[in-house]
Amino acid sequence: MIALCLSNFIAFKISGKNKKKRIWAGIIILLLTPLVFFITGISVSPFDPGGFGTGILMVSYSFLFAVNGIIIIIIGLFTKKSLNS
Repeated sequence: MIALCLSNFIAFKISGKNKKKRIWAGIIILLLTPLVFFITGISVSPFDPGGFGTGILMVSYSFLFAVNGIIIIIIGLFTKKSLNS
């Protein structure tokens, strides 16, 4: 969950109110979703010998990460154009 909050903070801090940067931040977060999927699996699998809990955690956390990226893209689409660009 720390990575999810950190990615949100970085995306909004770097993009500011710039529409293009916010959309690109959402796309980058969507592209990082498979990486989050595998890192979650690698870090949780030693604690779950059966693997079922690890799979559920991997899918649910990756789903939240992907939805986060989609929401950032939607917010970027509805953001007014920046005065700086």
